[in-house]
Amino acid sequence: MIKALLLGMPDISPRLDVIMTLPNHGLASLAGNVDPSVCEVKIADLVAVRNRWQEYVLDVIKSYSPELVGISFMTFQYRSAVLIAEIIKKYDKNIKIVIGGYHPTLMYEEISESPDFKTIDFIIRGEGEVTFSELVFAINAGIGYDNINGLSYKSNGKFIHNPAREILDLNLIRLPNRNARLITKGFSIFGFPADNIETSRGCTYKCKFCTINKMYGRTFRKYSIERIITDIKDAQIYGAKYLSISDDNITLDLQRLEDLCDEIISNKLNSMQFFLQATVEGIAHSSKLVQKMSDAGIKSVFLGIESENKNNLDFIYKKSSNPESTKKAIRNLRDNGIIAIGGFIIGLPDDDEKALWNTFKTAWKLKIDIPVFSILIPQPKSEIRDELIKQGLVVNDSNYYDYELTIANVRTKYLSSEELQRISQKMYDSYLVNLKYIWFNQIRKLYPTYFWKTVLGQVPLVIRDLMKMGK
Repeated sequence: MIKALLLGMPDISPRLDVIMTLPNHGLASLAGNVDPSVCEVKIADLVAVRNRWQEYVLDVIKSYSPELVGISFMTFQYRSAVLIAEIIKKYDKNIKIVIGGYHPTLMYEEISESPDFKTIDFIIRGEGEVTFSELVFAINAGIGYDNINGLSYKSNGKFIHNPAREILDLNLIRLPNRNARLITKGFSIFGFPADNIETSRGCTYKCKFCTINKMYGRTFRKYSIERIITDIKDAQIYGAKYLSISDDNITLDLQRLEDLCDEIISNKLNSMQFFLQATVEGIAHSSKLVQKMSDAGIKSVFLGIESENKNNLDFIYKKSSNPESTKKAIRNLRDNGIIAIGGFIIGLPDDDEKALWNTFKTAWKLKIDIPVFSILIPQPKSEIRDELIKQGLVVNDSNYYDYELTIANVRTKYLSSEELQRISQKMYDSYLVNLKYIWFNQIRKLYPTYFWKTVLGQVPLVIRDLMKMGK
């Protein structure tokens, strides 16, 4: 038997850490789908120890002595992944390192040739449950890796890329192994102990800024509702009181979402609270559905509004959204006491300062509880990246650790990246400092202690920022 350690990254978007800090669900799923007679798996979610994560990594490597370390990361977590691999190999060059997740799946060819990742031994591409299980079996048995689909492995100093693995049958995926987590505290949503579940994988939309289709294809696969209920109960056993449903697009099947809500209620699991992300049209479709969501314990929803400008929506290929649907969706959420987190994309090619402040006004008129003004990210392998590069609008095409929501890696036809970032910050600050925000905000009503603690902590920083910007 071998021992494996799976590491979740310490990095988190500075806009999101105020709301939630979550463990890595994918790593727990990997751990749950390994034969325990072949491999003992432990997980360390470094986000919970992010102020001392380098020290923690070295300590856990010394105490656990794994033969294999797995690192899962997204694009903006690139720098941390590189550093973790270097720390591990410097301590013991015989420890094998496997990387996986969204960025390695998209960029495996580039990574295999990059000096940044000369320390790694394997890359898992796409869904990892079966590939990782077969990898640890091969390491334990001392056999070759050439028959493991979805795996890239180093041989004589060069990477060999095996054929891609077909997308998985979700009926064959076992529950995540939450017991494998070494760090069990430090995860929360609105101050409540939190965890993740998933009810489906994939999305059939064609949004040009998104790369989810590179992970799963343009597919939508669903877990059985019975399995989801079992997973919720398992998370509850491990202490979770608030669950993030990490589906890519749960509102693709509205009847199934309603059926799931019914089962949560009938199983008396609506004492739990839930967060999910949804489409505008899904939430606007039926006020009855949103009422049932509320009854089932869904207390917060992230809506991908993206823009209220038709030209911008057409550019990103999100043609199903429109201002009237957005108004209806927000009204449905507010009428049922559900926190509305509104996602807007700014920094699209035709955006000028007026357009950005129109986005601000839209969020304000809608009474969005938490606005997320995301600066467009030219994600590797996304369709929109190629178009922006052709237009000369990408100002950072390779420093991936800056590819997060608050940093401008693009410019527009009218705004520099510096102007874009400055206006974005001012939009956030102006929203939060307005006293009317306190009046209409539903977080204050649902979670008053959390709200006032957060507001009192943020306001001095907001005032400081506004003073610096000369407001």
